[in-house]
Amino acid sequence: MSTLSVIIPVYNCRKYLESCVASVTAVNACCGSMPVGEIILVDDGSTDGSSRLCDELAAAAGSGSPAIRVIHQANRGVSAARNEGLRVATGTFVLFADADDTLDAQKLAELMEIVSQDATIDMAIFGLTFDYYAGERIYRRDTMCPPVEGKKTYDECTALLAALYNKNALSPLWNKLIRRSIIEDAGICLREDMFLYEDLEFSLRVLARCGVIYLCAEPIYRYRQPPDEGNAGRRLKRIAHIPELLDKIEAALTPICDAPDILLSLHLVLAREKISCATRDETDMVCADFRSWVDTHGLCEAIQNREYGMMLYNGRSTELLIRRSKTRIRHRAANLVKKTIGDFRKW
Repeated sequence: MSTLSVIIPVYNCRKYLESCVASVTAVNACCGSMPVGEIILVDDGSTDGSSRLCDELAAAAGSGSPAIRVIHQANRGVSAARNEGLRVATGTFVLFADADDTLDAQKLAELMEIVSQDATIDMAIFGLTFDYYAGERIYRRDTMCPPVEGKKTYDECTALLAALYNKNALSPLWNKLIRRSIIEDAGICLREDMFLYEDLEFSLRVLARCGVIYLCAEPIYRYRQPPDEGNAGRRLKRIAHIPELLDKIEAALTPICDAPDILLSLHLVLAREKISCATRDETDMVCADFRSWVDTHGLCEAIQNREYGMMLYNGRSTELLIRRSKTRIRHRAANLVKKTIGDFRKW
């Protein structure tokens, strides 16, 4: 019988961990031929009591529930934690989840049933929601799903690559069921020298090894959107030059297809995030790097209709910083309205 291993890195998330595990455990009450065989909790040096909770959840797992395995390690980062989970996983398929998120058990069970009945499927990609909270109430939900549904060959997926990227189907790890032998046979692991978009880089290398991919246009994964919108920008401060990160993504993308539009879109996102908390000198550097990268890749024509891209290319740092300030004010005002008078439906 095929089984699923769910790998959950755990770092200081005691408040939400139990809900995450419960949503995974509930899958087995809904599924047929491919149950969750194990939940692997990788405690990455937590200091808030999450370590103890991991052990308590493992001890409390009943005979009818998936086995819960716990690994404790010194803090080494999420990629190292996921790699450790991969090292010990035994399931036919693996699924990654974050400890503060949840899954729709019924919909996941239905997808697992489809996958288990077709030995040709190497990976399944499904939809997700980004849930924004005020306290414990959702005030906004963004849904992102693959643009098409059903079995697709590798070549069909490469033709859809830009559309999949734009629907956020490629970047995350937690919206995929991956046949473990694909990862194991190719010796694929997450790069521990990356702390942004390491999931996209990993997903691309896995995709390059897949023959058949199943696309599911149902939102199954529920991502808890952190309130700190500037976190990515601050992490980017650790990267002196954005092209250094893009080089790693490009190396993983090139064996699949030539997709400069994906790299350009990603560069624009990274530039915006870095500028979100950059100094004037750092903004100047982002602009200079962007211009050099665009010229090197021959993408001058591709940015002609992209206002933000042209601002970067022409080094208009003052305008970029003014736009940043206006965007911050607009976002804060919009979120304040949503949090106070928005639709707080029970999701």
